[in-house]
Amino acid sequence: MRSAADVDFGLDDLPGDELHGVLAEFRSRGPIVPTRPYGMPAQIIAGHEGLAEAFRDDARFPGHRTYEAGFEGVIGRTFISMEGQDHLQFRKLAMPALRSQAIENYERQGLATLAHELVDRFKHRGVGDLVGEFTARFPYLVITRVLGLPREREEEFHDWALAMLGFQKDPERVRRASRALTSLLAPVVRARREEPRDDVISELIHAEVNGRRLADEEVHAHVRLLFPTGGETTHGTMGNLLFALLADGRRWDRIVADAESREAAVSDVLRWESSIGVLPRMSSTERCEFRGEPLLPDTIVLFGIAGANRDPEIFSNPDEFSLERRLEPTLTFGPGTKSCPGMHLARKNLLVALDVLAERLPKLRLPAESLEAALPRRTVLRSPNCLPVRWS
Repeated sequence: MRSAADVDFGLDDLPGDELHGVLAEFRSRGPIVPTRPYGMPAQIIAGHEGLAEAFRDDARFPGHRTYEAGFEGVIGRTFISMEGQDHLQFRKLAMPALRSQAIENYERQGLATLAHELVDRFKHRGVGDLVGEFTARFPYLVITRVLGLPREREEEFHDWALAMLGFQKDPERVRRASRALTSLLAPVVRARREEPRDDVISELIHAEVNGRRLADEEVHAHVRLLFPTGGETTHGTMGNLLFALLADGRRWDRIVADAESREAAVSDVLRWESSIGVLPRMSSTERCEFRGEPLLPDTIVLFGIAGANRDPEIFSNPDEFSLERRLEPTLTFGPGTKSCPGMHLARKNLLVALDVLAERLPKLRLPAESLEAALPRRTVLRSPNCLPVRWS
């Protein structure tokens, strides 16, 4: 097991329990301790109590600064990269679309249909990679359909969404993907202004707060935001969930036989292996303290969500994935003003996917020789690279 002192959270892979061992070591050292991502000095908070406090502290850990520096150049200006009254107003404009009748209708009628469509493409083969065939496709296709985007262009949307995740590695490719997505999105937005439909884009266009509506570019930005945030995090969690269930085939057999256990599986995987293991934030521009420790201005602070979600001060047997665990206070969706607005849809995605896979592939198995390849990997966005499975 690697020592915490030797780890770089930007450069090291840390598959499976390696990340959790490192975060446990950091957690034992204090409420906020030095580390590094990409060779840069930083601090990390890996305990549940401290991280819950930090998430809610907009003065010392303003949530907009990291998104403003990272996402805004590619995505555009959205509520996630704003602060104060701007953040509140734009969140009020965007949030109803994520809780709209269009979403509710699709949850009721469309999610299972889409999941079955995907399974139909590969079920006859008897073997496959569930990441490539299912988990890396389903959440993105859900987004294109609730938005009301052209179905014949869904594959392109999927490719652009994945490209936009690589803004640090290949900025030019990301800019091309963003421009391509917007060129297709613009005429759809214009059409919905003239003739609204039962979809999320129409909801975004026609939402109004204090006489203010979103302009076209503001609608484009909030749509672009959904792909790398809602799509990628749900894709990762779905992969982690399937790994947790298939790593011990008895768990998969249990959720096939007992539909009620599926909700417990979803709840505990959000704690046991969340798709965001470590979330980068930036401290305020003023010198301050956090839990008795000095915090310099403009310090990178890593929110160790994966460490907080396995804190033994809060959770019993925290390293165990369990179908018996009661609902507990995980920090996966981030409490505070920047909490995830799509958490309900994300949970519904996971539950419906599990229902369909359990029905269609009840004899699903992850061979023992594939366990290591299927481990959740990386630190910030965390999921398996592949899930090489077989079924009869």
